[in-house]
Amino acid sequence: MRRPALLLALLCLLSFASVSAAQAVATPPLVTDVRVEQEGRVITDPAVTSLIETKPGQPLAMRDIRETFTHLTSLARYDDIRVYREDLSNGIRIRYVLFPAHPVDRVEFRGTTGLSEDDLKRVIRDRFGAAPPAQRQDAVVMLLRDTYRDRGYPSAMIEAHIEPTHNPDRATMVLQVTAGPRVNISNVRIDQSDQTPANVVVGAPDVRVGQPYDAVRVDQALDEYSKTMREKGYLEARSSHTVAFTPAGADVTLIVSRGPQVAIAFTGDPIPAADRDRLVPIRTEASVSQDLLEDAQNAIKEYFHARGYRDAAVELTPVEKPGQLTLTFNVRKGPKYVVNTVAVTGATAFNELEVTNALRVKKGDPLVQTDVDSGVSAIRSLYRNAGYTKTDIMPVVTVLPNQQSEDVERRVDLTLPIVEGPRTSVRMVTITGNTTVPEGDLQKLLRTQPGNTYVEVGVVADRDNLATEYRNRGYRTVSVQPSVKLSDDATQADVTYAISEGPRIIVDHIIITGNDRTSQRTIERELTLHPGDPMGDDAIIESQQRLSALGLFRQVRITELPDEADARHDLLVRVEESPPNTIAVGGGLELSSRLRSSEEGTAEERYEFVPRASFEVGRRNLWGKNRSIDLFTRVALRSRDLVLTSGGLSLQEQQSSLGFNEYRAFATYREPRILGTRADLLLTAILDQAVRSSFNFNRKEARAEIGTQASEKYSFSGRYSYETTRLFDEHFTEDEEPLIDRLFPQVRLSKWSGTLIRNSRRDISDPVGGTFVTATTDVAMRAIGSEVGFVKTFVEGYAYPQLPFGPRTILALGARLGVAHGFPRLKDGEIVQDLPVSERFFAGGDTSVRGFSLDRLGNRDTITTSGFPTGGNAMAVFNTELRFKVTGSVQGVTFVDVGNVYARASDFDLTDMRPAAGFGVRVKAPLITAPLRVDMGFNLDRRELVPGRLEKGYVVHVSLGQAF
Repeated sequence: MRRPALLLALLCLLSFASVSAAQAVATPPLVTDVRVEQEGRVITDPAVTSLIETKPGQPLAMRDIRETFTHLTSLARYDDIRVYREDLSNGIRIRYVLFPAHPVDRVEFRGTTGLSEDDLKRVIRDRFGAAPPAQRQDAVVMLLRDTYRDRGYPSAMIEAHIEPTHNPDRATMVLQVTAGPRVNISNVRIDQSDQTPANVVVGAPDVRVGQPYDAVRVDQALDEYSKTMREKGYLEARSSHTVAFTPAGADVTLIVSRGPQVAIAFTGDPIPAADRDRLVPIRTEASVSQDLLEDAQNAIKEYFHARGYRDAAVELTPVEKPGQLTLTFNVRKGPKYVVNTVAVTGATAFNELEVTNALRVKKGDPLVQTDVDSGVSAIRSLYRNAGYTKTDIMPVVTVLPNQQSEDVERRVDLTLPIVEGPRTSVRMVTITGNTTVPEGDLQKLLRTQPGNTYVEVGVVADRDNLATEYRNRGYRTVSVQPSVKLSDDATQADVTYAISEGPRIIVDHIIITGNDRTSQRTIERELTLHPGDPMGDDAIIESQQRLSALGLFRQVRITELPDEADARHDLLVRVEESPPNTIAVGGGLELSSRLRSSEEGTAEERYEFVPRASFEVGRRNLWGKNRSIDLFTRVALRSRDLVLTSGGLSLQEQQSSLGFNEYRAFATYREPRILGTRADLLLTAILDQAVRSSFNFNRKEARAEIGTQASEKYSFSGRYSYETTRLFDEHFTEDEEPLIDRLFPQVRLSKWSGTLIRNSRRDISDPVGGTFVTATTDVAMRAIGSEVGFVKTFVEGYAYPQLPFGPRTILALGARLGVAHGFPRLKDGEIVQDLPVSERFFAGGDTSVRGFSLDRLGNRDTITTSGFPTGGNAMAVFNTELRFKVTGSVQGVTFVDVGNVYARASDFDLTDMRPAAGFGVRVKAPLITAPLRVDMGFNLDRRELVPGRLEKGYVVHVSLGQAF
């Protein structure tokens, strides 16, 4: 609230209080009516009315009015709040009159701007944010005047005013601009403050008479000049400029200071050239200050100390001549000290191997004092965590004499004499100061218990656990102070936790601001805190996380509004909404091996480059709730085989048609928490056309899905779908084509589906640890409108254990099993009991068994004599992949895949599995969330499924993301 408005509100309160003071001895009047008004209309918005503490039927109380002012002010919606009392026959009416703030949400330029409006808005945004406050309009004007002056418009005139709008209460900052004429540079002078006969400006900055004056361009020219000078060794070159506007134009003075030409020399023991600029960053910092030179000396010494040269010394000698400065670093690294032996004495609680592992200094390592110190600290922590509170360790370094006079290394023996001291156990644990929480509840939170070993970190953890418990119960200012008293022989410890509880804070009102499009109910539903609840830390954090997870807000902040006079505090929920509309455009190139018809009509594997493009548009937060609607489209420039037949019986000719033969349009509507439950409703419409190995298809589908997250790991969904699929360009003879595809070249399916998911992966695109398991069952029946009926179950599971063989070494395991059974029906005098091709299982490809191209995995029952797959009613695929780090952004893999596709579920045979193995790389590129994947798979069981032709021995796959 602005200061004048606040003073006016206080005056209203004082005048109201003076009226009430005159009747202090009388009974407080009864409030019979409360009204909230804004700009002449009565306010009924619960977000406002719920904050009114003055209630009809209660005596008038100044406390209620003050609290109402506090609540309404926290909304940050009003410039002024006034309260009026009106006498009625049966009591009094209290009127709260609200004067809304009109925050600026847009900036508009009018007049002759001369400069680009985008540039001007960018200048304002950089200083004041997306929308400057109305009260800063004078500062905005001053900023723009300076901007115009810097861009060569010294006579620019700028005026600003605010134009408010209502419902919603917003405002536009209107900037009236008269840019005036732009001036040119009329004169250029160079002022070199350090000029001497040997130090004159060479190669003046590119600033010329006649150019339009632009301070940004002049400064860029000066920066280029300074950069050029630094490259020539003038490391302290500096430049700036001033301007005076005259009737003739802009009189520009260039102020340059070149400084001495600096040369850096290294003498004595050499430093690798790659490390010199890092250790002596004089060129990078463009400075030769004394502090920087001292830092460089210390950096060189630390560089050698970290490599075992603990006697290293560096001497700096500056030599100045007119216009020149030579800095010579004379390095004497001395001998290299190498650990000869590591000995531990006095250790009984731990064996020598446990102690030396904690030390992490081994025989043959350079002797680095910082490594020794950190190792000793780790050993002390090892003892403290075992209850030894008085352990003393003083490392001893013994330098051995040289074995040969020309030895450049010095061997040292490192000895760790350990004085363990007694082991301390807990004798007694006491909690004091707890008046509201039973001691039994607090004792359950303690790791430190009588009879246990005394551990310092355990006491610290107990302190934090106790404080967290109290803060979650609303004790915001709780203090827990642990103290430990050791016995004289240090074998026993008495631990006391002194608790100062402080007042318990209860949530009074929850005030929500910033939600222009999102309904208050949507936000309240995600809050785990409610009026009357304790003001708990965990509840606040969980509420903030749940609101952020909605995806509706750029920022969510939940803060407590303290009231020193009351233990009931308001909770302020401030949100910043994200733009409701999202647009995404993508593109890529697919390299894959596909089956194509050869001139003889048999299947032939070919590599294809397929350009892809996608476009997605969506809108969130529909009608104030977390509803969303999205449209995703994708096209691929892919060739398809046009099969011309004679009488529909035999293949005569194949042609290739290149075009947008593969496309997908995917529209979704999401309704969260349908009918007040935890379930989400998803409505989807799909138009899909794809080019497959044995056929092409066009599909239209509509489906409705209800899903819910049962827990952090488990979710399930149920779905109904209605679809039609039309086959065309089939690569089968009549004898090879399944009966169902001949009878139903365009099939209608109506089916119910259920899916159960368990997911504990931490990174979906590149999992490290965790598992993923999903099971889906589809049932299609003629009774619900399907032309054919079937039941189909597909189960897949993946695990990603991390192996202890190096950073990010992952053993990825996968299994996929599918089984289906068709219901018999009579069609054209023939009994059909099979699945349409759109529902059958296919395998092989970059995410399946990688020794085969797409859909090419099978046996004689699922691969025709011409080499095209027909799919099957059962499928099994098992994958094992070892992923290991090669460099920071490159990952290597080796894999073994096995699997097969079976014509009938009764043919399922795990002994008839076709193996493949191979290797690949994953490369993480900038701006791409998923790694680029290249795999080469080798078929380990090549068969002659097409007479006279052996299957291809290897396949290369290129894609994005892991295989599974």
